[in-house]
Amino acid sequence: MSHHTDNEYRTIADGTDAPTETDESGVQATFTDSTVDRRTFLSLSVATGAALALPGSATADVSDDVLSDELEYVLNHTPAEYEAATSIVFTDQDVFDAFADEYEEEPAPGRSRAPKAVTRESPTLSAHAHLTASEVEDVLALGDGDDDDGIDAMNFAPGSNPWWTLEEPYADGVFPPIEEARDYIAYEETVQALEYIEDTHSDRVRVQSIGESPGWTNLYTDEDADPRDVYVAEVTNDVQDDSSFAAKEKVVYSLNIHGDERAGTEAGCRLIEEIARGEADDFEHLLDDIVLLFLFTNPDGWVSRKPQTEIPWVADHNTNFQRGNASTFEGQPVDTNRQYPTMGWTNPSFRPAEPEGAPEEFHDLVPDSLAIVEHFREYDNVAFLCDYHGMYTADHMVFNLETNAPFDHDGTHDLDEVNIQIGEGMQEFWGDIDAVADDIATAGEEMYGSPFVPDGDSYGGLFDWGTIYDSLSYQITGGFLGWAGQPAEFGGLGAITVAPEIILSNHSVAAQKEWMPYWTRHYEEAYRISMREYAAMTARETHATVETGGQDTAYVTTDELTRTSAELPHTDDQPGRGGPGRGGPGQGRGRGQDRATSVQRRHEVVQPGPGTQSQLSAETTADSHSLFVDLEGVGNATEGTVRIRNPDGTVVHEIDIDAKADPRNQAVRTHDYEEIFVRRPEAGQWTIEAESDAELNVLTTVVDVADDEEIPDPVEVLGYEQREYSVNPMEFFADLDDDVVDGDMDGMSVHHVSVGRLLRGNSGMRHYDKVVVSHDDGIDDPDYIGALEDFVEAGGDLILTDSGVNLLAVLETGGATAITADDIANILVPFANLEDRDFDHPLLAGIRTRQQEIWKGSQLGYTTGVDQPATIVDVDAFETAGGSVAGTFTTAALQDGESTQLESGVAAGLLPAAGDGDGAEGGDGNGNGNGNGNGNGDAGEIAVVGSVLPPAQQTELHPFGMADYAVSFMGHTLLCNALGFEQRRYADGELVRTYGEIR
Repeated sequence: MSHHTDNEYRTIADGTDAPTETDESGVQATFTDSTVDRRTFLSLSVATGAALALPGSATADVSDDVLSDELEYVLNHTPAEYEAATSIVFTDQDVFDAFADEYEEEPAPGRSRAPKAVTRESPTLSAHAHLTASEVEDVLALGDGDDDDGIDAMNFAPGSNPWWTLEEPYADGVFPPIEEARDYIAYEETVQALEYIEDTHSDRVRVQSIGESPGWTNLYTDEDADPRDVYVAEVTNDVQDDSSFAAKEKVVYSLNIHGDERAGTEAGCRLIEEIARGEADDFEHLLDDIVLLFLFTNPDGWVSRKPQTEIPWVADHNTNFQRGNASTFEGQPVDTNRQYPTMGWTNPSFRPAEPEGAPEEFHDLVPDSLAIVEHFREYDNVAFLCDYHGMYTADHMVFNLETNAPFDHDGTHDLDEVNIQIGEGMQEFWGDIDAVADDIATAGEEMYGSPFVPDGDSYGGLFDWGTIYDSLSYQITGGFLGWAGQPAEFGGLGAITVAPEIILSNHSVAAQKEWMPYWTRHYEEAYRISMREYAAMTARETHATVETGGQDTAYVTTDELTRTSAELPHTDDQPGRGGPGRGGPGQGRGRGQDRATSVQRRHEVVQPGPGTQSQLSAETTADSHSLFVDLEGVGNATEGTVRIRNPDGTVVHEIDIDAKADPRNQAVRTHDYEEIFVRRPEAGQWTIEAESDAELNVLTTVVDVADDEEIPDPVEVLGYEQREYSVNPMEFFADLDDDVVDGDMDGMSVHHVSVGRLLRGNSGMRHYDKVVVSHDDGIDDPDYIGALEDFVEAGGDLILTDSGVNLLAVLETGGATAITADDIANILVPFANLEDRDFDHPLLAGIRTRQQEIWKGSQLGYTTGVDQPATIVDVDAFETAGGSVAGTFTTAALQDGESTQLESGVAAGLLPAAGDGDGAEGGDGNGNGNGNGNGNGDAGEIAVVGSVLPPAQQTELHPFGMADYAVSFMGHTLLCNALGFEQRRYADGELVRTYGEIR
């Protein structure tokens, strides 16, 4: 096992040299005899800031020579009902037998908890038990504590393997099957286990420590910060052959970026052992070709459950896993999945972990994320990166979240195909949700007070996928996967990234976790299937093409869509060297113009209290660019309301904590945080009214930009220089051209269109079959508009997207003739989600029910506020003009200078166009040549997509550059359908799937 030079590894062999993770098996039983029922207790613990760690919070005074110091500490610093994971070594058969008669139970797959105790007789008489302090005293009384009277040693031994702290710990395997495991796999147990697996299977497994966490205060060792190593296990054949290793394709499994979401670790650890032993038949044939990388991402969140750990925001330790690491920024706990250097918009409340030029404080706050970014940039050929998560309830057992990274045509199809394979794999294993419904219902009742069962219809309720917003109804910036999926030239890995989420993984109060083997066995199996399919896809030869039927496409370019870092007031006036529209970063590091940005942050704690309301404020001025309100601790509350009021007293945002607190309510975000963003806030006093039965941490951040400048300087806000870029959304078509097999895609300026480049002189014959316009540049040029009309009259297809939809108001051809400017509105939406969808419409061919989000905003500079642009058409006017509607957008706000009465409008649809449908010159009317008609012997059409390829938004903080485009699978397919093309997907040379039809 290799380690970074700044941190020395310690093997923990006997459970006494360093703190280890605690066990919580049997805690449920403490409520049976308590006068406080579990639901009341949870509410009380919230109301008192978790001061009631468990019913009966007395401490013991247990001491004996056979007890390790650590076990003594745990027994004497936890409530009386707390059951400590204890290993016992006996020296007398009679004492051993007496213990077994009293405490031993046989494991059984259907048990709600692990057995009270298990025993073995070789190599020593030993037991592992979950014991209260009183029970430890009873066990000691079986002998008098001396070696000659039956008991040699008792140690604190949390984890899954009962014997990992004893002699010959792995005689029956390293990580036991779920049904035989004592509890969740512990961190220290894993460190020792990985070293053992590496030592015994060095040809297949190599383990590296790549950095360390910030570390909690350790009350047992009295260390102010007790950092833990971040480990990566590399698994492949001939793992020590560096040349072969570097050349292989790689799949990364991030197992526990959120400490309370344990499914990834439970599956990943067992899979490492299985592969190392040569017992994973479904992986064995892949190991010559690929590398599996297992990342143990967040050790602080993992070890936080130990009673030796001091959690600053938990009054009395309640043995919970924590979501993030041990750091706080401005009083707020750090979420380990918001601190990565992603392209596009960056929330100024986050600390993005970019190793190049990171401010000194970042090395204290996010050393784990910095180490991960730096280490993984050293790998070549990272094909997939899967970040395993957990959720509350959902209509399917597992979601796969398409991340915000921009994917090309091949990447888009690889991600969709692996999702299909996972769904089929889960269905093959279980059939449908009925196979696990009883266990889900039992776990739902135990965790949330309701026997919930998913009722979705995708793969029998087992599996579904979409974007983050499609699945969880929110979006993020700063995510691990967003960084890993962005191009290498922007500091990412260029990987296809995805976040699996599985139900019943978060607890409704402070992520309290109890070991439930009857349910855990299912989520371990689900994620093993997931890991198998990602590995298999990594090894496959895949490719996706676009079939046009021999049709050629022109897309109209304009500098009006280009965004460059050279335009920013805080950079040197030098464009990015990637060239206009190529998304490439420049090399400049100039400090640009004088700084005009300042930041004010204020952190306050709202104390709980019945019927009490706290009012906090944030002052904004005429120079204020943006206001952020970050709330932490909302997930611990069960009652209350939070309101944000602007200076005139109007409520602009409200959080109903009562609804949010119910984990069964799938329509409400059930996370422990909320963030509210206001751009260009009105000057004056903004008020945050908070009423809650739990403590809330509130951080307000006001970014001021003076001298009428519109864009914050990242140096002043975060400490990073601006990364240079030059981007244009029309690069989507330039990139897609690489995958078109039987036609051309050519960029063309407004001027070239206006001088007749679309047609062959005065012949009326077309050079192109399709023209795409994604902007309204040239709308006042009669020659340009006339040329588009002539093209449509000649039978060509016109595709209008984004602000290009405004051209309907001036085009006098086909169905567009009936559309006026009053029928069109330029609006803003929070997310470009297609509503009121007609799945029989040709524009939605291949689109699945869950898929609504057309493009992903953060990597284009858009926020979680209402700022995504769209252009809509009045539904009645569109249908009167002969149009068919595929879906709509709802107006949330208006773009600057706009006015409209439209509350919603057409977001995607088809209009009839002129054209006689004759075959192309020299062609046969079946896609062979260009001429009148669209190349297929049909009359032309006008396709409308109101928001899919917007220009990047530069008005917000975006230190790490921008993407050209970030369409989802839905947006990608919607565009191809609007073009009238067929997408074809190949694996290992075989056609496996098609999407859309050639029109």
